[in-house]
Amino acid sequence: MTYTAEEYRKWILEQTNPGYEISEPDQNTIRLCTEYGEASVVFHELDIIELMITNKKDDSYSFYLHFQLNEREHAQSLFKEMKNSLLKLKEKQKVKVLLSCTGGLTTNYFAMELNKAAETLKLDYEFAAVPYSQLYEAGIDYDVILLAPQIHYLHEKVSSIFQGKLVLNIPAAVFARYSTGELIGFVKKEYEQFQNESSETSVINPEKPFENDFRILTIAFINHRDVFRIAYRIYDHGRKTLDKEIIKDTFVIRDIEDLLNYITARHKKIDAIGIAVPGVTYHGNLYHPELGFINQPLGEYLSNKYNKPVVLVNDVNAVAQGYRATHDGCDNMVFYFQPHGLAIGGAGIITDGVLQRGYKHAAGELGPMVTAFIEDADRKINTPGGALEIVMKNLLVFIMTVAPEKIVVYSMMTPNMEELRAAIRIHVADEYIPELIHVRKLKTYMLAGAMIHCLEVIQNDPEWIKEKTGKESD
Repeated sequence: MTYTAEEYRKWILEQTNPGYEISEPDQNTIRLCTEYGEASVVFHELDIIELMITNKKDDSYSFYLHFQLNEREHAQSLFKEMKNSLLKLKEKQKVKVLLSCTGGLTTNYFAMELNKAAETLKLDYEFAAVPYSQLYEAGIDYDVILLAPQIHYLHEKVSSIFQGKLVLNIPAAVFARYSTGELIGFVKKEYEQFQNESSETSVINPEKPFENDFRILTIAFINHRDVFRIAYRIYDHGRKTLDKEIIKDTFVIRDIEDLLNYITARHKKIDAIGIAVPGVTYHGNLYHPELGFINQPLGEYLSNKYNKPVVLVNDVNAVAQGYRATHDGCDNMVFYFQPHGLAIGGAGIITDGVLQRGYKHAAGELGPMVTAFIEDADRKINTPGGALEIVMKNLLVFIMTVAPEKIVVYSMMTPNMEELRAAIRIHVADEYIPELIHVRKLKTYMLAGAMIHCLEVIQNDPEWIKEKTGKESD
């Protein structure tokens, strides 16, 4: 028997927890409120349920998804996951500040004194300290990074790596006196200004329309350090329409089905689905042991369940295709992806305008190269010098084999392309080094690439598309 919206509403209202207040402002909404965030359960037509959490710290979403109500246990488990995320916001609410100096001794003492002062003043600030050698590994988890006077000269380098975070030099006079009040006032003022400026920044979307005769849903899995995002977009005859994200703490295969249930219930005329995923994708099979996929026929399973063509593409290959489609002069290029904190990256290779997938579609998988030729790579990747070595050696593979005209690099730890070029120049004459371009955004390119890959499958296998959609491809 199908679980009804009224049963779900009644069950939610029966849940009690001293950590939040629950209310029902109208017949379609239930709210859970804490000092740090607000969660909402919104009931829509077609038994679509919307779950979301707004973080009061910066008004951002920390949890967001839709699903179609059907099974009782599944619906209740999603509510419990949202509730747990809401209660965990208390841990994330504080502004986390990391101090760093050469050895860490003086900043450690200063951080302890700053924590005492913040507690006395009842401020939601938390201070910690690390030596500079550990800054790049630890800094990703902090909102503000403070550099002691002896490493002020590294401010530009630290700022270039931690773009999107506030990096400040501690004034020498404040540091010399360990003046907690002055430093806290300085950080508060700068951080508030930084947040205001960040909220006003707009992101330029480089995307162009891609004319075609189909309505394609694209999905991209973007695994961040502290949250899992599933971006999705509908391209209606090549033009972007629906554009949203799911935000969760964890990921299971059921999340894909929830998303597809929601979208196919709301949007009936979808001709094909393109999914960009990490791992090796080969004829609809996915190999990604960390996510529990060992050559599983995910594409076939989803295609049969939703009676639509479902095309899987490796995430970095999708980014490469999307980047080429949105920039001129990229028919011979490599997109290189180096995930933060992980030594093993990947690449998407395009030659003469065609994505090179290789034997069993494993082209660009760089794990064996790293383990065979780079010693202590897991440690090196967390320092700028070590990351530079890893990225440089991986790029040499492509420069001396496919010889691209451009290499586009996504690597948080190596943002300086002139520095990277100089490292490559030790081994390769400058005239043979391609143009190096650094990027920090993946979503738009990945979703566009998934759509493009769908179109390629449609063109190469028109009978399959006709069977699933009833449409003829050109």
